[in-house]
Amino acid sequence: VCAGTLNGLSVTGDAQHQYQTLHRMYNNCEIVLGNLEIVLIDHSHDLSFLQTIREVTGYILIAMNVFAELPLRSLRVIRGTQFYEGRFALFVLLNYSPNSTQALRQLGLNQLTEILAGGVYIEKNIQLCHVDTVEWRDIMRDPRLEPVVGDNGKDCAPCHESCGGHCWGPGPEDCQ
Repeated sequence: VCAGTLNGLSVTGDAQHQYQTLHRMYNNCEIVLGNLEIVLIDHSHDLSFLQTIREVTGYILIAMNVFAELPLRSLRVIRGTQFYEGRFALFVLLNYSPNSTQALRQLGLNQLTEILAGGVYIEKNIQLCHVDTVEWRDIMRDPRLEPVVGDNGKDCAPCHESCGGHCWGPGPEDCQ
């Protein structure tokens, strides 16, 4: 169990400092009490330490990063006890570098089955694929909420034929 943050888009120090703080807080962490905020992380950093996280009690914010993949492979539940911008439990925005090919290409949340409260916002990630092929309403518990997903990757591979059109990525292991 580890503590989350409540910084939003504000950061302290440079990208290296951001990464070291993230690593120190979440290395060997399984449950984040609070929010998981991943902001301004560079493509050269190894984020594999995030793969142990199974649950986040607050929200997840992924913004202004330039890594290709988010290794939250074990994440199953976002409880949504706190919201980003008042209503979102998962918020993914502007994860690319305007002057290079570095960008978030895949969310990799293959094990995510429940967002207990709050909505989903995934926009303006120009190379992010397979977010419009996820059936977010099956994950979000509040039927009144509409997922906001748009202006993301365009030239994406289709879901594997065994996925029935709903997937987290192009492979047969990425079916939702």
